[in-house]
Parts: sequence; C-alpha cells; structure tokens
Amino acid sequence: MDRSTRSLIKAAAAAVIATGTVVGFEALSRLRWHRTGVASLWEVGRRATGSRKNLLGDDLERFEDYVARNRVRNEQEYAIPSWLPIKSLVFEETRDGMRTYHLGTTGKNTRAVLFLHGGDYLTQMRPIDWLFADRLCRLSGAEVCVPIYPLAPAHDYDEAYSLLIDLYEGMVNRYGADDLSLVGSSSGGGLAAGIVEALKHYQLPQPGQLVLISPELDLSLRNDAISDYFDRDPSLAPWGLAQAGDLWADGDDISSPRLSPINGDVSVLRNVTTFVGAREILYPDCATWDQLLEKAGVTHRLVTGEGLSHEWPLALIPEARNAVRQIASIIHAGVQETR
Repeated sequence: MDRSTRSLIKAAAAAVIATGTVVGFEALSRLRWHRTGVASLWEVGRRATGSRKNLLGDDLERFEDYVARNRVRNEQEYAIPSWLPIKSLVFEETRDGMRTYHLGTTGKNTRAVLFLHGGDYLTQMRPIDWLFADRLCRLSGAEVCVPIYPLAPAHDYDEAYSLLIDLYEGMVNRYGADDLSLVGSSSGGGLAAGIVEALKHYQLPQPGQLVLISPELDLSLRNDAISDYFDRDPSLAPWGLAQAGDLWADGDDISSPRLSPINGDVSVLRNVTTFVGAREILYPDCATWDQLLEKAGVTHRLVTGEGLSHEWPLALIPEARNAVRQIASIIHAGVQETR
C-alpha cells in the first residue's frame, strides 16, 4: 500500500469518526435535553461568557460596575455596528431626542412592527437583536421600527413610556392599528406588555398583534416556582433582575402594572403570542400570564421552547429560525386569530 493510499484511508477514518461524534452528540442532545446539538452548544457558550455572574448577587461590586459601565455606554451616541450583515434597507431619525431606526424592504411596506429590545433595562441593542430585526423584516415584509429608548440607571420607565407612546401613536396614524404589531423581548417584552395595557388610558387602539419573547412580566420576581429554574437558566438570576428593575422604577411601586404588567388588566388585549424557554427563570410568570389571558377570553398562544433558555427565538440555533418564521407569519396575518 503506497503512502497516498494510506493517507486517504486515514483521512476517511478521521471523517467517519468526526461524523459519528457529531451524530452522536446530536442524538444525545435531543434525547436528554430535547433540543438540537447546536442549541446545546449555544447554551454552553452562554454559560461560558459569565454574563450571568453580573446578576447573581454574590459580588455586589461586580453588579455596581456592570451598572456603571452601562450608564456610560447608554449616554453615548448609538450606532449600528458596521460589521453586522444587515440586508434590510435602514434609515434613521431622531425625534424628541430618541434615535429610531427603520428597517424596510425594497417593496412597499404595508405593515409595521415596533420592536422593543431587551437587556435588563440597562443595556442597548445587541448584535443578536439586530439580526433578529433584520430577518423579521425580510420574512414578514413589514417595516421594523427599532427605537433606542432611554434606559436605567440614568433614565426610568416614565421617560421611556412618554417617548414610546408618542412613537406608537405615529405608527398607528401611518399604518393603522390592525396592520401594526408590537414585538418585545425580555425586559422589552415586559415594557411592551405594560404599554399595551396602558393604551386605553391614552385613547389609543390595541395593535393587531402582540408578540412577547421571554418577557419580564413581574419586576418583583416573587413567584415561588422561579427557584426551580435557577440552576437550569444559563443567563438570568432573580437578584440582579430585581435590582435592575428597582433602578428602572426609580422609586415607584414595582407592582404597578406599568412596571409589572402581570398585575394589570389583560382583558383589553387582543392577539397575544408569548414565546418562552422551558429552562429560564421567567417561565413560571409567562405560564401565569398565559392563564390570565385564557381567563380574560383573550386570543392567545404560549409557545414553549423545550430544552431552551432565555430569548431562544433570537439565538443562532435551528429552533430560532423556525420561531422567526412563525413570528413573521403572525405579523403577516394582522388581526386574524392566532389560535
């Protein structure tokens, strides 16, 4: 057997071993955690970043430094990272001091989405937020409006509400409520839920669709079932979320519906879809939220990502691709029922 043949056999053997390892890990991931192998690697990566340590509460100085860094960043002029491969058309405007980005397609956008990003009410838009907004725009054919709304600790929820309600009213006037969807993720999901509950006060109509992704619905995080998910969640911890919530409330009662929409009047809502991971500490509150919607007779749907964690529809995993398609379909449906 000559050298080239031996090399070819070794390469083939290595390929077989590598393929077998990948296939084996995929099978293990689906059997044990009910998710794809890529999703398992994504969770490992989230744990490895150590960002959860900012919220654990065992190092107060670390949390204070986390808040201080974001205070500085949030007061700087924001710009979309130039290296992001955004394919949608993007233009921006600044009104009342709030920069707002609009993502659109080459055709006429007859529907629109107001997207409120997450980040503990402390951090600005992340790359995964932009990639999600870009894909949602292209799949739904809707304009996606992304406001860089004021954040804690320098600002509070009252400032954000004032600016976002004005923005929402302008989008209603332009597109009509039936063709407008409100999408919020994590803390932005809690903010979105609070805003729609408050629309009646401002004599504004409900959006055609409300889509919440791992929303933070109760700033107190007092649900006893949260402790059952603490060790499974790779990115969140209740102590830090509660501290960030206090900064966002700026001394106001955190049980107020505008801060904790789980305590509000959900009967005024329509067409609500909630995505949540089965391995995140916000799952118990999302399940309670879904029960409240059921009792109020609101058209609703709860989409639970088995084996998945916080904000999984934004992650770079196969399960997320399917979720974004589903959200785009919901937006395209407008006021049609989501059941």
